[in-house]
Order: sequence, then structure tokens, then C-alpha cells
Amino acid sequence: MVDIRDIAKMAGVSTATVSKVLNNYSEVSEATKIRILKIVEEVGYIPNSSARALSTKRSWLIGIVYSEHLHIGLEHNYFSGVLEAFKRKVESLGYDVVFISGKDIGYLKRCQVRNVDGVFVVTADITDEGLRALLDSDIKCVTTDVPYKSIPLVYSDNRQGSLLAVRHLVELGHRRIAHIAGPLSSIAGQERLDGYRQGLAEAGLPYDESLVVEAGEYDAQSGYDCMNRLLQLPQLPTAVFVVCDLSALGVVRCISEHNLVVGKDISVVGFDDIELAAHVHPALTTLKQDSKTIGKILAETLIKRMNNETVEEKIVIPTKLIVRDSTSKID
Repeated sequence: MVDIRDIAKMAGVSTATVSKVLNNYSEVSEATKIRILKIVEEVGYIPNSSARALSTKRSWLIGIVYSEHLHIGLEHNYFSGVLEAFKRKVESLGYDVVFISGKDIGYLKRCQVRNVDGVFVVTADITDEGLRALLDSDIKCVTTDVPYKSIPLVYSDNRQGSLLAVRHLVELGHRRIAHIAGPLSSIAGQERLDGYRQGLAEAGLPYDESLVVEAGEYDAQSGYDCMNRLLQLPQLPTAVFVVCDLSALGVVRCISEHNLVVGKDISVVGFDDIELAAHVHPALTTLKQDSKTIGKILAETLIKRMNNETVEEKIVIPTKLIVRDSTSKID
């Protein structure tokens, strides 16, 4: 069986150099790294994870905390995209990921039992004492949906995206613009509402509380129920900006069931640009979140924290307006 000494001999380097390459240390030249990794692949060498953990004093495990308190689900296009990009990046650096449950012994204890080197908090309930205990511990963490003290946060520019949505609708001539907000306990729900209000103010339009409905969850049924409430108003909105695409799909169904035409009688804008958004009828105008970039930066940020390097506390990634058929000029 080939071991690290054989790899070193074939590459003409020391075992220490091979170890540095396998453990992703940066002080080895790119040419040497490529040569060693090629040999490793050719001979099918698999490093002993226990030995690697002993030599580096790391477990090479990264924990993933994902709470279902908002009932979003791992299949959600945005969060699954972020997680996949994060996972791909850390795995390329030699780490494995493990999902951490807060049940039974709590998040912190579970992380300690699994001996993780760091944790990515994808989404979780900040009122959970167990989560706060983890974030306050010595274990390095990053997050994309849970702003907490100085924990690094990487996420989409919700305010900028909402502002783009309202500007788009105003340019089309809409003045009575409703907003179906997300749960205001979430950063996305609050900031997208803030951006909506900023967009109205920029256009010189008054903020009308009757045109804002808070959805209980980020799902289609919540969007349907909220739109149903808006359709009971004496004067209907001519456009609706919806907190997420899943809720927007429920909005589209509700409007159609009331014998109104989406994109003609009422324009609809979503947020996320999930895959289905381009394939519904009419195709959904929405704000595209760059989940791949967010996941990659989260991974890089966590690795830097684990190496005790300085990182930014907040990184905000711009969104992009994708115009499709669900919005049109008002008659």
C-alpha cells in the first residue's frame, strides 16, 4: 500500500511538503503542488483521516446548522444553491460537512461531540438559546441569514433588490403598488420591506399600510392567502412586489382564480429567481440572487476564521432584476 513517504520519493520532495499539499497549506509552490497532486491521483493514494487529524490537530469536519423554523426546506432553490456552492468549496480544500441537529443535547454540545472545526449557520431561529450558545462559543461560525453580534454575515442586498423592483414598477406607470412581506423576524423580510418603502419614497408615493401584508412563511400558500386579502380591498393594487418567488407563485394562482390576468390587470414581481420562475405562465419578473458567489465567499470566510485570519463582518452581494412577462405598463 502506498503511503506518504512513497509519494514524497516519487515527487522528489520531503514528506513534510507532501503533507502541506494534502492539507492545503499555501507555502508550497503551485508547480510542486500540481506535481504532487498528479502523483496522488495516479497511484490512488487516500490520506488516513485519523492520522491527518492527529498531525494537524483538526477534525477536517465543518458543521451545517439548518433550522426549519421558517419551513423553507433544504430543497429551496436559493438556500440549496448557497449550500451546494459552500460544500463544493470546502470539499475542494479537504473538508467534509456534517449536518448538526439542535435536538436532544443542543447545537453547541453536538458540535463539540462531532469535534467540528467550524460551523455554517444557514438559517436558524436566533431566539433559540442553544443557537446563541453556539454562536457565543469559541467555535468559528459564519451565517447567511442570522445576523448576530460580530459573526460574519454574507447575504444578498435585500434593500437594493427591493428598490429595483419598485423602480421597475414605477417606470411602468404603477402607483398603487402592494407588498407581500416575509416574516419580519427574518432579515430578508425586514430588509425587503425597508427597500419597498424606500422605493415608494424615492418615487414620491405615500406608504399605505393597507397595501402591505406580512406572510407567515416563505411558501406558495402564504402568498396565496396574502393576495386573497389584498383582493378584498375596495381599490385593488395594480402591482404586487412579493418577498420570494415561491410566495409569488401562490399570488399568481390567486389572481388567476379571481378571473384577473397577471401582467395585465395586476403585475407581479418576485425575489430569488428560482428555476420555476422562468417556466410558469406568465414567466415571473423577479430579482436574481447570486447563490453561488454567496456560498463560495461564506466558505472562504469560514476557512479564514478557522485559520485566525481577519475577515469582514458583513459582505453584501448585489441582486439583478430579471424582467419577464408578469409585469407590464399600466393602461
